Amino acid sequence: GALELASQEVRFELDSETQDPTDVAEYQQRETNKLIEELMLLANQAVATKILNTFPMFGVLRRHPPPKDEQLKSLQNLLAKHGLNDFKFGNNKELSESLQKAVKAEDPFFNTLVRIMTTRCMNQAVYFCTGELQPALYAHYGLAMERYTHFTSPIRRYADVLVHRLLAAALGIATLPEQLQSKATIAEQCEKINVKHRSSQFASRASADLHTFMFFNKKGQQSAEAVVTRIRRSGMQVNVPRYGIEGVVAMPEEDWEVREEEQYIQSKKEAGRIEIFAHIMVSIEADNSDFRNRTNIRFERLIKDGEREKYKEVEESRKQVQKEMFPDLLEREAN
Repeated sequence: GALELASQEVRFELDSETQDPTDVAEYQQRETNKLIEELMLLANQAVATKILNTFPMFGVLRRHPPPKDEQLKSLQNLLAKHGLNDFKFGNNKELSESLQKAVKAEDPFFNTLVRIMTTRCMNQAVYFCTGELQPALYAHYGLAMERYTHFTSPIRRYADVLVHRLLAAALGIATLPEQLQSKATIAEQCEKINVKHRSSQFASRASADLHTFMFFNKKGQQSAEAVVTRIRRSGMQVNVPRYGIEGVVAMPEEDWEVREEEQYIQSKKEAGRIEIFAHIMVSIEADNSDFRNRTNIRFERLIKDGEREKYKEVEESRKQVQKEMFPDLLEREAN
């Protein structure tokens, strides 16, 4: 019953000597990854139930509040404009079924894009002390689990260390440390972990941005197909499937009229209109002016339906880009 969302994770191929990026592509998750992840989720769920039953006031669990209703309504209205009128999100199951149906035969990337946009409507999962909240708030929405924690990775997450100590005491293997017998202490520790987790996410994004800059700084300007995901006051946000990156494309006011509320951009010089999910050609180039190490994306032209990439046909070439993987850099942290 867990939601299968999507996030735009990228991985980099690095030169064995210089460690400079030689290629960048979207992270590919294989069936073996999914199998191991499912087993880890079940282990985490079982441990959460055990420590909660034994220490109902001192448990360290992970909860995920329901998504932001207003943002999902906006996505629902947007999809309705594109012919998808049955997007429902009353509960986890409805949303999951709606995502399964959000497909367009002529655009294989459309479903992935909708899942990425849905991910942005989600609240962030957090650690908490069970004695500080009512049981009705314990649930993990994204995983469709009433009780959940992190147990499987104590070598890289401190929350798992706390959970291991609680589990050892619950099983009678060790005594419960005095520090884990105080709601206030556990709650304070959970908040520190939540702050550190958010900081690590910011650092990860900054690292990906830097490696993306280094890649295009070495390769030079590249042209690629992109898909519009949002209209902003300054232009539009786009997703570039070939490289698994996103960015904002500025649209000059003298040439384009940006309608942020209506979510489209109208050309002032010709009969050109850009809407959400439109396919466009962009140029991508590294920009080191002012030592800011940015990657700029610029609009080139609209792409006609007949010009769109045939994703099934280019899958083999995409796999060549993904021949080397760096799991330490790109480990998924969706739950």
